[in-house]
Amino acid sequence: MKLLIHTLGLLIVTFLGTSVRAASIPTINQNPRRSSGQCAPFHSAFQHSDISSNSFTSTPFVAVSPRGSYNVGSNGLELYLEKPNKPVKMKDGVNDFVAEGATVNSTFSVLYGKISFELSAPTVPGVVTAAIMLADQHDEIDIELLGGDTTHWQSNIFTTSPKIRSLSGSLPKKTDIESTHTYTIDWNEDRIVWSVDESAVRTLRKSETKINGSHHFPSHPARIQLGIWDASNPAGTAEWARGPIEWSKSPHKMAATFKSVTVECPY
Repeated sequence: MKLLIHTLGLLIVTFLGTSVRAASIPTINQNPRRSSGQCAPFHSAFQHSDISSNSFTSTPFVAVSPRGSYNVGSNGLELYLEKPNKPVKMKDGVNDFVAEGATVNSTFSVLYGKISFELSAPTVPGVVTAAIMLADQHDEIDIELLGGDTTHWQSNIFTTSPKIRSLSGSLPKKTDIESTHTYTIDWNEDRIVWSVDESAVRTLRKSETKINGSHHFPSHPARIQLGIWDASNPAGTAEWARGPIEWSKSPHKMAATFKSVTVECPY
């Protein structure tokens, strides 16, 4: 999978962190529940029939990374990040070569709904596991788990404004990102609530995103994107992710596991 860096002018809300990016994916027509929203109830515990590597199929998910970068099994969907096949040199807090991780996109879009991800992530500094709502207009609503910060998770948005602050939330006591938790984005036209295991961690209201007279609030239909990626370069990204990855001390192959994805449509 090739990771694309956010274009200039996008809101970067996690210090200098970047997010996985993928090709444009066709959407499935859905009946809007109200004039301002687009949502259809959905649930997947990830069967083989749910994912294809062919973007022209009608499966609910399509892999935009190569075959072998992911697997569907009894644990759900496993997304892999593997050690590069060439030597990796670390200098001045970055790696000179970045590994390619797996990315899977939904073939349908959601505008305003409650989206839950049941997942676990590797605890290796420099590795990022991401569950993202991504619009063609570059709006994003993100959940990101940093392998180097095992008891917290990041809640982020990306829009066109240069200044909206991100927040990290704590996991339940005596647990970490390697344990399976349910992370939720509850999104309507007025606010976004991020939760873990049904406990709200952060609320961002549309009124809080007003800058220079304009609101910078995600308001376009967005695909679901699931990914794992190497945040070992550039320097700001590596620092945010507590990296870079020290491959000499890390597993050759790491996996983020998504047990399920659920979309509810209360709005």
